[in-house]
Amino acid sequence: MKKDELIEHRDRVKDHLVVWIVLTICLQILTVFHILAFLKYVVWLSAAYSVLLIILWCYLEIKLLRLKR
Repeated sequence: MKKDELIEHRDRVKDHLVVWIVLTICLQILTVFHILAFLKYVVWLSAAYSVLLIILWCYLEIKLLRLKR
């Protein structure tokens, strides 16, 4: 991949990461009020997806750092 493509992917992953972390926090707040029983599973899934996005973002950062050398 070219440097420009990596930067574009990294920025897109970063935007998705912010959205998913905020969504996870909001859903966790809703689970405190016991609105829906299955909501805790949705929170766990969104947290797991956020972790995957963090790993992907770190991978893209490392790739970019290696290209700058």
